[in-house]
Amino acid sequence: MDMPRIYEQDGYIHFMLRPEELLRLRYSAEAETPFVDFMDRWLVQMKTQVRENTMDGYRYAFEKHIRPFFSARGTTLANARPMDFQAFVDLKFAQGLSPTSIAKFHSIMHKCLRHAVALQIIPLNPSDNVLLPRRSPYRGQVFDRTQLNVFLAAALHSPAEAALVLAATYGLRRSECAGLRWCAIDLRARTMVINHTAVQSGGRIIYADNVKTRSSYRTLPLSDPLVRYLRDLRRRQADDRKRYGAQYHPSGYVCCRADGAPLRPDYISREFERVCRRAALPRIRFHDLRHSVATHLLQQGFSLKQIQAWLGHADIATTANVYAHVPFADTIPIAKGICASIDLG
Repeated sequence: MDMPRIYEQDGYIHFMLRPEELLRLRYSAEAETPFVDFMDRWLVQMKTQVRENTMDGYRYAFEKHIRPFFSARGTTLANARPMDFQAFVDLKFAQGLSPTSIAKFHSIMHKCLRHAVALQIIPLNPSDNVLLPRRSPYRGQVFDRTQLNVFLAAALHSPAEAALVLAATYGLRRSECAGLRWCAIDLRARTMVINHTAVQSGGRIIYADNVKTRSSYRTLPLSDPLVRYLRDLRRRQADDRKRYGAQYHPSGYVCCRADGAPLRPDYISREFERVCRRAALPRIRFHDLRHSVATHLLQQGFSLKQIQAWLGHADIATTANVYAHVPFADTIPIAKGICASIDLG
């Protein structure tokens, strides 16, 4: 390599560098590391930053999609360019992956490379300015009040009854239903604390004292119908405990089988679909029960801010973006009880 031109003028030493030589000075020696090797190490560090099921998703995206592509191209931190990441995005779209999945893959790589910039290994994030496939906003289907009552009547005959009731009346996430414990419910104070979840990852069920976001930690007031329902449910579970004797599993979870074993999240979803079929209801997602509750709250006059707190959204923009299409009720007063209009028997 040619040496840079060096000269003295006015008592200062001046260096004359070509643009490519100047660019090289902006990278550390570690920039020659293969991108996939750096990302592999970054993923190990991320175990302390994200939930275990999120980490499993990161690792799957890396091993299944990201590593094969960038290993074949021999991409290093130093030679990575936006065109490499655009080629990755374009290939995955051509392979039929959804825009949502592609955006998630890109987001993981962008976070990784942002860390490389923060460590001053590279000056710029090469995954910036990539054109991602346009995602169509999802508008969940909802049950109207009559359909919710039909659903609840059918759910009372399901082994996953408690989870279905909580989702249809309070809009709890599946992980929150499966992770709700009796110690988080105070029937005298009429409160329910959401502070423990059960999530599924790679066939495993992970029970943890954490929720999706910080805003997901919340205390909800119990309506009269739900207080009555929970008292009856606790009585029935006490009867089951006597019936099963030593074979009973004292798990402490509200949503459990007759023998006390907690319900798996995937089982709750399967039972939801079965109940909908049995009740001849429109096919919707389990998560759409959450949309149904939020929609009815809006129609009853609750503000987006109130619904954000109720659902545990981290940002009111999430609430507004999902439910902006729902018409507000001008004449219906705010309900005294969240599920006062839902028939729990």
